[in-house]
Amino acid sequence: MTQKAKRAALIGYDCLIPKRLMKMLDEGGLDNFRRFMKEGSFIPEGYNLPTVTPPSWATICTGAYPRTHGVEDYYYYHEGQSLDYKFTSQAFGSSILTAETIWDRWDRVGKKCLVINYPMGWPSRMKNGVMVMGQGLSPAETRWPLHGNEHREFLASESVISTEFYPMGVQAHFDDATGWKNLPEMDEPLDMSVKLHFKEGVDPVEDQTWHVLAWQSGNEGYDRITVAPEKDFSKAFFTISLGEWSEPVEHDFRVIAGGRSEKGVFRCKLMQLSDDAEEFKLYVSGIAGRTGFIAPPEAAAQIDFSKQITANDIGLVAFLHGIIDTETVCELVEFHSAWLWNTISCVLKANPDWDLFYMHSHPIDWFYHGWLSALDSKDEKVRAAAEKMERHIYTVEDRLLGKLMDALGEDTLICCCSDHGATPLGPILNTAHALKQAGLCSYEPKKSENYWDIYEETEGFNYVLDVSKSKAVPQRYMFVYVNLKGKYPGGIVEPEDYEKVRSEIIDALLDYRHPETGERPVLIALRREDAQVFGMGGSQAGDVVYVLKPEYMAEHGYGLPTGESGCGSLKNLLMFRGPNVKKGYVYPRPRWLADIVPTLCYMTGQPVPADTEGAPIYQIMEDPNLVK
Repeated sequence: MTQKAKRAALIGYDCLIPKRLMKMLDEGGLDNFRRFMKEGSFIPEGYNLPTVTPPSWATICTGAYPRTHGVEDYYYYHEGQSLDYKFTSQAFGSSILTAETIWDRWDRVGKKCLVINYPMGWPSRMKNGVMVMGQGLSPAETRWPLHGNEHREFLASESVISTEFYPMGVQAHFDDATGWKNLPEMDEPLDMSVKLHFKEGVDPVEDQTWHVLAWQSGNEGYDRITVAPEKDFSKAFFTISLGEWSEPVEHDFRVIAGGRSEKGVFRCKLMQLSDDAEEFKLYVSGIAGRTGFIAPPEAAAQIDFSKQITANDIGLVAFLHGIIDTETVCELVEFHSAWLWNTISCVLKANPDWDLFYMHSHPIDWFYHGWLSALDSKDEKVRAAAEKMERHIYTVEDRLLGKLMDALGEDTLICCCSDHGATPLGPILNTAHALKQAGLCSYEPKKSENYWDIYEETEGFNYVLDVSKSKAVPQRYMFVYVNLKGKYPGGIVEPEDYEKVRSEIIDALLDYRHPETGERPVLIALRREDAQVFGMGGSQAGDVVYVLKPEYMAEHGYGLPTGESGCGSLKNLLMFRGPNVKKGYVYPRPRWLADIVPTLCYMTGQPVPADTEGAPIYQIMEDPNLVK
């Protein structure tokens, strides 16, 4: 007998590509994804536009399209500011949403909602539920400001201690060890004292001096290191050898604002140590505290923070700087998943009476940003190495899915989804160049010396705009603004020329031929109001909205969700499992991410958020009339 679901859950995997998942399933393994599909319904054509993180996750939690929930790009334009890109910020957090979330709606009728690491969640408005911060891509991370390394963490980002120079670390060299207490007998120990500056913290953390001791366990040269907060071997954080990780280290860090002390957990891996200790590299993970990202604050007591690290961005930045290798990246994925599962399991155990559960996991997206193009490489070794990494990361996420399915229970309606897909990196469109050729935009190319600007040119931002000489200003992923006088600082276009300039922008984009290929990369260019037909065109859209052909995108964000290129696809994962869901069913038509919320609400008999625009997916239900 068909029964109504007692509660609902959403398991979100950022950038999981159904096309890649099905390939790996055909090759074997990933048994929990296979089990989910066998026991539920699979929708291979899942869509959202734009194909980028914040708008998609905003749609998944509101059931509204971007034009309605107010997040139409990865970046957010602040009304009245200059149109220069540097004045935007990253579009994460509930404060910018203009549509009601499902958990806020259910909370209003007394339901208990648990929201873990959801990008659009923080700050929490709930009275009954628990939220572990989602104002970024990892727990204990915020991405609101547009600055430096793109994100801030509680308490600090990753770093390195090395005999080489790395902008994100400390350079130092070993000398004869002196002044150590409780030192065991050893031959010719060496040490270095390093002053660590903890970067990219939400609140600045005081510098600390750590002491690194290099020593020999045998007669083959220096092969072990000990790290301690003072020159006392008995108080050491850890002792490790080449290629080893330390165990999680819990340590006190003093936050400058207010002078409070916080517990933080980190791990280190010894990446390099030569026999003579002339070459040395120690990777230091990000450090997460325990306060500031959990609501209500007392819910922090429900979570054991001492055993895992958050591993924000799975070390992608460190890898691109040559600090860590792919093996270490895969290990950081494991650490990230362990932290997330530990948090989820603790919160579920402490709140057995929950009604709605929402979570998100990000490692797949980070991997594709670093290695998706390698999956299309003509070099068999390069391709095989990338495929091995891909399978490892999907296996980690598969393991998490299995734990979640068991923990959430058979009486729970579960949606498993991704927010978008991705395609391999192709020729980059410099939108400003297209507009400059048409006499609409003025800019100068730039070469950044900032350590966080890893790519020489990506996403069309590698130039310095002269707004005062530009009739048209490209901004963010898919938008061009008419630089109206009186509306924007530095505006030069008279209001009566608005439509004329807008038409010129559209013509310039559609006529532009890419200098490398000779092809027209712009698929669609239309007025803001016309973009409403595919869910965009709200107050956060530019005067002109454009879409690229999938082969001209920087992985994702610029193209239609139907886009396919190389080994990639922009379609998102969408599948359901639980009471009243057809088993082993493949839905033959496209559905939108906006349909998730109304489906969860309809099948549980719970209220729908005020701004929801999608519709229940009746076709996946065994009995669509079960819920009145």
